Amino acid sequence: MSDSYMNSSIRARMYDRPWQRWAWVAAVLVSFGLLAPPLFFIAAKKRVVALWVPAAYAVFAWGTPLVASILGNGKNWSGAVLAFTWLVAVVHAAIVDMEWKRG
Repeated sequence: MSDSYMNSSIRARMYDRPWQRWAWVAAVLVSFGLLAPPLFFIAAKKRVVALWVPAAYAVFAWGTPLVASILGNGKNWSGAVLAFTWLVAVVHAAIVDMEWKRG
């Protein structure tokens, strides 16, 4: 199966100015990853990432506390899932629109 996002150039720029990148990274960092789904939804609308990316962030960032509260005693695992999602979201927000050059 071939993904239309693989081996293709960036269709649109996610960040027009460098300060926008750092503003989004700071927003994701300060919100503990809760603003990651809107950021990546915007990126998906600009066709920078696939549409499943914001859905995955929404499931992990917003669904983990909900499932933990339903199952009860979620403090054993929910914090680790949220911390990992937070770390991945911050790094992904920082590199989502970088132009990689092959060495």
